[in-house]
Amino acid sequence: MKKTFPFIIILLFSALGAFSYTYTKRHVLIPMRDGVRLYTEIFEPSDHPLAPVLIMRTPYSLSHYNDDTFDKKVFGLDSIYLAHGYILVRQNVRGTYLSEGRFVQSRPFVTDKKGKVTDEASDAWDTVDWLLAHCRTNGRVGVKGTSYPGFYAFMAARSGHPAVKAVSPQAPVNAWFMGDDIHHNGALMLMDSYSFGSSFFRRRQQPSVKAMPPLAPVDTSVSVFYRRPLAELLKPVLEEGSFWKDIVAHPNYDRYWQSRLSTRGLGELKPAVMIVGGLYDAEDNYGTWNTWRQIRQHAPKTPLFLVEAPWYHHAWGNGKYQHLDGAWFGAGTAAYFINEIEYPFFAYYLEGKGRKPAPVTVLPSAETREEVMKDRKVEDQWLQLDGWPPKGTQVRRLMLKGGTVLSDPRNPVPYYNKVDVRHRDRAYMAADQRFASQRNDVLTCAWLPAQDTLRLMGPVKVRLTLNTSATDLDAVVKLIDVRPDGYEMLVRGDVMPARFRHSFSVPKPLQPDKDFTLSFTMPDIAHVLLPGHRLMVQVQYSWYPLVAVNPQTFLKNPYHATQADCRKARVTLKGNGQSWVELTVW
Repeated sequence: MKKTFPFIIILLFSALGAFSYTYTKRHVLIPMRDGVRLYTEIFEPSDHPLAPVLIMRTPYSLSHYNDDTFDKKVFGLDSIYLAHGYILVRQNVRGTYLSEGRFVQSRPFVTDKKGKVTDEASDAWDTVDWLLAHCRTNGRVGVKGTSYPGFYAFMAARSGHPAVKAVSPQAPVNAWFMGDDIHHNGALMLMDSYSFGSSFFRRRQQPSVKAMPPLAPVDTSVSVFYRRPLAELLKPVLEEGSFWKDIVAHPNYDRYWQSRLSTRGLGELKPAVMIVGGLYDAEDNYGTWNTWRQIRQHAPKTPLFLVEAPWYHHAWGNGKYQHLDGAWFGAGTAAYFINEIEYPFFAYYLEGKGRKPAPVTVLPSAETREEVMKDRKVEDQWLQLDGWPPKGTQVRRLMLKGGTVLSDPRNPVPYYNKVDVRHRDRAYMAADQRFASQRNDVLTCAWLPAQDTLRLMGPVKVRLTLNTSATDLDAVVKLIDVRPDGYEMLVRGDVMPARFRHSFSVPKPLQPDKDFTLSFTMPDIAHVLLPGHRLMVQVQYSWYPLVAVNPQTFLKNPYHATQADCRKARVTLKGNGQSWVELTVW
């Protein structure tokens, strides 16, 4: 049995008018209803009479396991909660690091929990029960987390525990087939999955303070991946028992993936929920918007809040964040968020003070030139709205001109102009697209400079009418803001496989030389197009190695694609009102 090591740490905080508290830290193994114990770190104010609890559950390393050292940098901007005397709790979910049990990726929610049946919601419930019995609390609990921990935060909201009053899933994983890190509309997000999954998708054999070593080098630069078919790329990581095996075994949206939809079977939620996301989040952009929409649709009585700003994945935790590539968004957004939005949300529901935030709080992206935005604070540009999209919006369609290109899987369109970056560069989400405009396999449609300010606030809907010599292909559509200095800033882009044009569960091959339609919706945007800027749309048929290259030959399982399956294809986009991008304008 592993021992726990309580010890005393003195923390002096004077920020934000809060008191200074003396904190204790202890490590415990909290038992779940089935006997599995979860490694948990608890930071408690010994001189706070009755404190609220804030939990973060994670599958990632907590570092310094069973260590008696304390560095407040671990909490970053979250140290605001230490300054206000909160009990902070960090826990590894079952089957990760020193927590016992078996780890299950995106573990499905169980509606009917009989006996000792468990899921992440029941583990959250059991953790809260234990904390209420063993800590000096005021009986109110909050939960937060970003990315995968955002998924676990949402499962805590679904637990229904009466003490859980406020939950903030931030960039939460929602549907690993329809969106988020692993797939977009069923297309494999190769760079993210490969670099993340080479280690994390392996099955852990026993508790350990170390992560599993990667099965293959995580260098995903184009020079390493170039001209290698998917079957060859995946071969090193297909370890028996790994999540990679499940991905390859389930190429369509079947029950395996459907059961992992975090909002499946959703009903009313007891706690207030604040969904947080980044407009330029390269990992879980979809999860933020879809989780919020699913709650609004299926749990309309839940106190629900949405926060979006021009952030990359978890940039709201980076006090120094200002830009992506050549797009600058101003300084101070993270500090404003934690001080003026997130902490007041938890303070209202856990401390009973202050007031509720607006239902929707958005900071749109707008001017992005460095010389204008580098030192500009953006506090006054936040919008507080009653709903999303804002009231009074209208739909505007951008009609696309037609054109024919030759798409070659052996010479795919790169996702970024820096092709030899070892890992996926998050800056691609707002990067200059001039490198793609210069290729003859990318169709570019541009409009005249805007005469008035154009506020784009809502989803981006796409309809493409195509004709091709291929039996399968992926279509990539990119919405771009062309600045007066020539920078072609990516505002939103996404991929849609033709094999799923009728159903994500039952793929169908294309009939060569016969017209077909692809319709899909990209995640929402909040972007202000200023006078003198131009809108541009690019249409292409690969986005490599961000998205696994489509061999342009229909295969029952595209993960088995070999070099022989990769074939050039003629692709024609039909104009004359048959293809368009639809924007929501405020």
